[in-house]
Amino acid sequence: MSYLVLARKWRPRTFPELLGQDSVVRALRFALSEGRVHHAYLFSGIRGVGKTTVARLLAKALNCEQGMGPDPCGICSACQEIDAGRFADLIEVDAASRTKVDDTRELLDNVQYAPTRGRYKVYLVDEVHMLSTHSFNALLKTLEEPPPHVKFILATTDPQKLPVTVLSRCQKFALRRLTDTQIRDHMAAILRKEDLEYDDEALVALSRAAEGSVRDALSLLDQAIAAGGGAVRAGAVRDMLGAVAPDLVHRVIAALVDGDGATLLASIDEAYSLGVAPEAFLNDIVRVWHDIAVAQVLSAESADAWTQEMAQRLLPEAVQLYYEIGCLGRRQMGAAPDPETGLRMTALRMLAFRPAGDESSKPQIARLSGAPQDRRRGGAQEGGATPPGQPPVRPVNARGGAAAAGGNPAEQRPAEQRPAEQRPAEQRPAEQRPAEQRPAPSVSVVAETAPAPGGSVLERLGLAGLMKHIAMNAVLDKSGDRVVVTVDPEAGKLLNKERVDMLKEALCAYYKDPITLEVVVAPVTGTPTHLRREAEEAAQRRAREALAADPGVAALKRTFNARVNEGSMRPRDGTPEERET
Repeated sequence: MSYLVLARKWRPRTFPELLGQDSVVRALRFALSEGRVHHAYLFSGIRGVGKTTVARLLAKALNCEQGMGPDPCGICSACQEIDAGRFADLIEVDAASRTKVDDTRELLDNVQYAPTRGRYKVYLVDEVHMLSTHSFNALLKTLEEPPPHVKFILATTDPQKLPVTVLSRCQKFALRRLTDTQIRDHMAAILRKEDLEYDDEALVALSRAAEGSVRDALSLLDQAIAAGGGAVRAGAVRDMLGAVAPDLVHRVIAALVDGDGATLLASIDEAYSLGVAPEAFLNDIVRVWHDIAVAQVLSAESADAWTQEMAQRLLPEAVQLYYEIGCLGRRQMGAAPDPETGLRMTALRMLAFRPAGDESSKPQIARLSGAPQDRRRGGAQEGGATPPGQPPVRPVNARGGAAAAGGNPAEQRPAEQRPAEQRPAEQRPAEQRPAEQRPAPSVSVVAETAPAPGGSVLERLGLAGLMKHIAMNAVLDKSGDRVVVTVDPEAGKLLNKERVDMLKEALCAYYKDPITLEVVVAPVTGTPTHLRREAEEAAQRRAREALAADPGVAALKRTFNARVNEGSMRPRDGTPEERET
């Protein structure tokens, strides 16, 4: 007896056996049970999700000798002949090979004749989008008003190519792509019924390679059984797919996190020597970044121990950066001299654009709970000193990359012309010096409505992203160990328990003492954002007044009938003395 491939052997024979198309099955079963069967159906979806299978099940339900209904018996001659593909009244047409209008007219000439054996004559037109325009025009009238004994079932992978006149005459059902989990469980059930051994890791790789198609998955499964000598083994599947072992991908990720360029390139060379396609290797790396990001957001307990560990070590923004670099590298790989070079350069780019100070492995909460001086990104102290045990922080340019050593223009300027945080500690304002060089404060901060020199407490917490936005739209009032932070309602929409806890951690680190924090959402004035906006408006107003009083501008207005475009006016930064220098 000839071998029957798994995709044909395990084709669903009833509606309940159909995998992952519950909404389509529910609608068709109701139509069959109530006798509300439409004369034309259109099933769309990617290859191998069950379009032809649904059409054959519908044909069985319509022509079962036990009576029309949602549960055909499967044992009568009509059901068995439909399963075998030899039922006379089920006419299957491959539109890809019969695209001419003459083929369509020949097909339609037989529509008027009654069924030979069954209750209905069912026309199944596969890949219907391949028909020519003339063929569609010839089909339209019959498709709209067929004889009562005829049903049309159209199947396509590209419904956008069908004319709207055809779409309007059909009931449309979109069969969905199946998830990796659904495909994996389906393959596992088949292997158990076939009494074959398998590795879970192998099924994960096969289900991912199937890309949502059950037929592709079962075809790959057939190949994997042959490659594994009667069993589905992870090593054989990796060799078959040209995939890489997870531990090698983990080694690459760990090398990136640790800044170990030698191990990074050695791991890539090892994958290349094993015959792994560079595109597939980069896809696996990007997929791992995705898994780590999901574990960070959802705290997924289902993730493996290695992924959970990386989710704890890495900052979310670092993971997002690595993921974006990987996706861009995958897109640019075609422009590289060869795929291997594209993979190596993408990995080196991830290494080069690691967060400043190589401290991406520190959780954000840990940074906030450090000393008040240690609040800058990457762990650098406000005084410019590097914390013990950490590599020196490289300057970061405006594009996000680390500047070359000695190449930062700010470092080459005289000390008095550099920004305050880049000057030597003894030349900085008192509030920006290291703690041991600051003068002892004479009074404590009582209310945020009287900002401390150098900016408010909330501005100096070193927060970033959404936390910085919340802090810039809030005011703070401190009395003893009780701190009340009033947040503007617009920014208050961003608050949640986690962000309140982060704010409390940052304030405890700033005051160096435990505090009791109360967060209130209410309309408020005097926030850093309000004060900054008022200062900008005042500067703009002074600029307008100065321009209006300028005799040169007045002369231009008189001589040339000129007028001032106030929208283009900008205040000049700094004091008059600073502008003269």
